[in-house]
Amino acid sequence: MSLDVLLATTDAREAAWLARCLGDAMPIIVATSDAELYARAETAAVIVVGATSGAAEADRLLGELAAGGVRAPILRIADPRRLAPDPRVAFVLSTAVEAPAVKLLIVSLAWRRPAAAASGARPLDIDEARRRERAFAATRRLAAAPDLAAAEAALGAALAMLLDADRAACAFVDAASGEVWSAAGGAPDDRRADRGLAGWAARTGGAILVERAARDPRWHPTIDAPAVNGDEQVLVQPVMGTGREPHAVLIATRGERRPPFTADELGLAHALATEASPLLEQLARHAEAAAILEQTRGDELFRREAVEAQHRQPWGQLLHVTPRWVSWAWFGLAVGLVALVTFAVVGKTHTYAAGPAVVRMAARSEVASRTAGNVGELRTSAGATVRAGDVLVRLDDDAQAAEVARLEQAFAARLRERLLAPSDDSLGQAVTAQRLDLERARAQLEERTVRAPHDGIIGDLRIRPGQWIEAGIVVASIVDPGEGAELVAVVPGGDRPRLAAGQRVRLELAGYHHAYQDLAVESVATEALGPEEARRYLGPIADGVDLRGPVVLVRARLPATFDADGIAYRYVDGMTGQVEIELGTERIIHALLPGLRRL
Repeated sequence: MSLDVLLATTDAREAAWLARCLGDAMPIIVATSDAELYARAETAAVIVVGATSGAAEADRLLGELAAGGVRAPILRIADPRRLAPDPRVAFVLSTAVEAPAVKLLIVSLAWRRPAAAASGARPLDIDEARRRERAFAATRRLAAAPDLAAAEAALGAALAMLLDADRAACAFVDAASGEVWSAAGGAPDDRRADRGLAGWAARTGGAILVERAARDPRWHPTIDAPAVNGDEQVLVQPVMGTGREPHAVLIATRGERRPPFTADELGLAHALATEASPLLEQLARHAEAAAILEQTRGDELFRREAVEAQHRQPWGQLLHVTPRWVSWAWFGLAVGLVALVTFAVVGKTHTYAAGPAVVRMAARSEVASRTAGNVGELRTSAGATVRAGDVLVRLDDDAQAAEVARLEQAFAARLRERLLAPSDDSLGQAVTAQRLDLERARAQLEERTVRAPHDGIIGDLRIRPGQWIEAGIVVASIVDPGEGAELVAVVPGGDRPRLAAGQRVRLELAGYHHAYQDLAVESVATEALGPEEARRYLGPIADGVDLRGPVVLVRARLPATFDADGIAYRYVDGMTGQVEIELGTERIIHALLPGLRRL
């Protein structure tokens, strides 16, 4: 569209400035005399009235142009904060505004519609899709709004939630009259979109990001102050209709100390405006229709509520035909009920005794220290093969070894004296006493050494060098893998009367979920044990087993390996798990109705 811009001014600097702002968008015709002004007024699309020659001269030009029947939009270059609203002026702009903003405003006035809205929708990529999804979720309350006041509140709340804004508001725009108004009240009713951030967004269809409102020359207290403080950050997003006419302006603010609005948040505001546009159009049409109907209701004889109640159908249907699917639903319900009763009568449920279990090697012995002391040396490690008599652990024995060496020297001296005087009975008694002391010292030295009682493999080693141990502390365990492993299960003591050898045992080892092992009960303890007695029997491994109340020990023989996820593993001494021992079965109907067992 090629349109002319008529500049009514005598200042060439303003003409040059506007020419730089517009670029190649449209030509500027400078009117240097009143005759030339009126000659070109009918063909000009936009008339720009300068105020460099004074406000009185600008007002005179405005009056003459209006009297001459000029219908083109008028853009006045002046300070928007010092001029009163004038219905003849489409917009008041300051010369301090940046060139792109001036160009967008002039083109929008020339086209008689917001020029920024002509760019179309944003390209749909993954980020835009996410923005639309969030905006759609935020406009759900807007879809249920019964009037414009509720829609204004819902849009403000949705904008504040999406952008994490301190405040958010919505102002409606009348594209025909240029008025900016609020359905909820609380703002002046005589506001027009001829200045301010909200007016600029409504006129151009462009969004605004301002770090501080008062520093932007487009900000106007009368238009923007109800929603924007001069010290706040501002995001303004217009809501455009399908015909590129403005419906509303969304305004979000943040304090100056908070993080600034980002381009992604501007995209969220644009997505919200896009989703809200058709809903606002529907509400606007509904409000127009309701206003017309309200004007005609004054002439009606009856109240509106009475007429609506008269049109309602108070009676039921004369003939009600059941849909065919209802019959099939009743048939399916009856079949399901019969199947459920049959399953309850025929089906059986199982009773189990459940509890923790521990894997123990069948040929397993624990080696304990015979005396207290610090661990001086470890001669073996877990998994090592040992023979009977091999040294496993040696405690610190420097003092005992020194005592043995001293007694050996003393014994040798006494023995030499005895050999030199064989008839002296006192020397014989001294030799005997010295031998007893030596043997006692050697025995104490041997107690500082822990040896393997038999052949086997070290199952676990429970001490470390330098550790202080007491007498009787288990230092290691020796197992014979050739003898196999057994399972020791701990089940509630109340189930002892129903436990017997040969019952089915289901084992699930810890760390091997759903890798169940089916075993058979080999033996059952004759009496129940307390938790502490069971812990003493199981040894240190019982620390990881939950024992509560009276329990009974159940043993089962384990095979050499077990399968988990198609891989064969060997049992290791100390592995834990959970067992379920099948105690019996009964019909489901008997479990639900115990009284039927007597029949």
